Amino acid sequence: MLSVFQHSMSRTMTYKGTIMFKKLLISSFIMLGASTLVQAQEPMDAQHFEQLNYKEAVLTANSLYRNDQGIVVKVLPNKITASFANGSSASVAIPQDQFFLSIAPFLSQTHPCTNHVPTGCTGELVGEKMHMSAIDVATGEEILNQMVTTQPDGFIDFWVPRDRKLAFTFHHGDKNGVYREAKEVISTDENSRTCITSMKLLAKNDQPATESKHSHH
Repeated sequence: MLSVFQHSMSRTMTYKGTIMFKKLLISSFIMLGASTLVQAQEPMDAQHFEQLNYKEAVLTANSLYRNDQGIVVKVLPNKITASFANGSSASVAIPQDQFFLSIAPFLSQTHPCTNHVPTGCTGELVGEKMHMSAIDVATGEEILNQMVTTQPDGFIDFWVPRDRKLAFTFHHGDKNGVYREAKEVISTDENSRTCITSMKLLAKNDQPATESKHSHH
């Protein structure tokens, strides 16, 4: 009987030990998550920005949209620049084979733009789903073909090959069943725009918007 009792006690202690270990493990994950959250909320400065890669730099800039820290981020054809309220600045290089495009299809409201400012540029349509495609004009290669949703700033970001001419098409249907389309051929060379605010969504029988020059921010 004693051995049975001892065996039972041993199982109970093992069970309790397992529960305590699990609770300790969960607590550790919670503390780690809280620590990560605190780190994520730390103010961004020039030193931290320059440690980001090019895609992280854009994502960070999007998270700073309309920030109250005086941070301004701009995406140029070859780099991403950031300026800070204390007068410091930083930049992150974009690989030579990559090009950034931020596109804001619109119905009636837009603004002239050349180089995208993720911390300030605002498009008309927010949280709108639409289908898009991008085809290389020279080769006929389909670069993109997907459903997208406009971001909180009204734009949609893309990383595409550099030194191409890409025929972009957006299809959008509103809640009233009106079907619209926007088309434009966009260049991705060293002198090209990174901010595309000229793609107006027009009814099927209307003429699509064409490529045009726009002023810099």
